[in-house]
Amino acid sequence: MRSPLVTALFHGINPAMFAAAVLAGLVAAWWLFPLGLILWIVMVSRIASDRRIRMDYDMQARSGTLSTRFQEQYSRVVRSQMRIFNSLMSAGGRTKTALDPVQGELETLTTRVYALCRQMTGPENFVKVSKMNTDLEGERALIKLALDGETDPMVKREKEEALNAIDDRIKKLKKVSKLLDRVEAQLASLATTMDSILADIIRLQALGAAQAEKEAPDIIRQIRAQAKQVDEFAKEAATLV
Repeated sequence: MRSPLVTALFHGINPAMFAAAVLAGLVAAWWLFPLGLILWIVMVSRIASDRRIRMDYDMQARSGTLSTRFQEQYSRVVRSQMRIFNSLMSAGGRTKTALDPVQGELETLTTRVYALCRQMTGPENFVKVSKMNTDLEGERALIKLALDGETDPMVKREKEEALNAIDDRIKKLKKVSKLLDRVEAQLASLATTMDSILADIIRLQALGAAQAEKEAPDIIRQIRAQAKQVDEFAKEAATLV
């Protein structure tokens, strides 16, 4: 995975242009080298600062820090963001001014989605380890069977405490598993919503600036509503594991 700077250095004709600047300075006139170098630096800087390249790089870098279950969900959200960004780049004049705030709201939303996906790593590991290392239902059945035939009050109390502890673990496991499923469903729904927003933006560009100015606030409200739901899941997750 290349960083934006490395991508810019090896992009298109940039390597050839650098070599040409060096050769021009050596073979023709010395002042051609610094001139060519300045032009080369400008081209590299423009490519390295390209927001599309940076979004793609951030997506790949961040995805590597997420659990497998949420990598694809996060990538879908970012790809939707990139498609919207590409569409916004084609807007001009008052239409662009009206729709520009949408990109800032999407960047905030995507950052919160990434934070939520990172937050889900702990709960997912908890579920995996619990299911891998222990058969809680089987262990509960054995303790319950032993408890039914126990007559010693002291032993019976200990087994009841063990049974209660297992019941608590089973309850927590189910609660965490349910949260993971809900978050996954929410992120899938979010990606669909962003695709719908993309369709609205394309439509507004075709309808003109006046309509874009009228409907842009509604799009921003949609994005903020999605961000609020993501924040609510993050708060809920913080209380579990």
